[in-house]
Amino acid sequence: MLSQIGKLLLQHGAETELVETSIKNAAMKLGCQELAILIFPNAILLSLPSGDKVYNTQLYKAERQDVNFTALDKVIGVIEQIDETSDRAKLLEALKDEKSLSPMYPYYLRNLMAGLGCGAFSLLFGGDFYIFAAAFIASTLGFYLNSFLLKHYFNPFISIILVSFVTTISSGLLTLHNEMAHIAIASSILFLVPSVAFINSVNDLTKRHYTTGLVRGVRGVIISFAIAIGISLALHLLGVEKFV
Repeated sequence: MLSQIGKLLLQHGAETELVETSIKNAAMKLGCQELAILIFPNAILLSLPSGDKVYNTQLYKAERQDVNFTALDKVIGVIEQIDETSDRAKLLEALKDEKSLSPMYPYYLRNLMAGLGCGAFSLLFGGDFYIFAAAFIASTLGFYLNSFLLKHYFNPFISIILVSFVTTISSGLLTLHNEMAHIAIASSILFLVPSVAFINSVNDLTKRHYTTGLVRGVRGVIISFAIAIGISLALHLLGVEKFV
């Protein structure tokens, strides 16, 4: 159960401090007082006592890296339910239930809100209704493509290059020869910004989890670089020499 808790927290966007404290709280509730934890950017090393001066040490790898706050909330809820009278087999089954850990809102609604969010940013940046519509359509298309590629286990960095390229091409074509085309292009790509990676990186570094903090920061930089590659390729094909 401890390994499942750690894996779910790590692979769904929790900061390292939350992963460590959650595992320790669960271990204490399960009656395990001696526990050694070592958290890597994509794996957890747990060492548990199994006898006199004998420790059982295993490495558990996080299968993926995404952001799912619904899953984090469910895992924390399971930890709070652990006590001496709780059915541990039932709680472990709840942790392994993929459907209960899926995002709270349906896919079409998340896609719609991503488009509306990017469109709203275009209005904040000074765009008009046409720019809003262009940003909405391009970001909705990009969000759909991103979800499709990740669902089929494409390389996440290659996926980001493709998504940023398609999104930029779409918004660029919709606003071709428009003086505010740059607003639509800049707004439509915002759903790809790795904000959680950078936030977790800063949190980990300030709490002295230097390895995970640095790796998450580098991952955010690589994602940003992949976005820039996709945008640059699209702007080159659109014939845009100056983007301001």
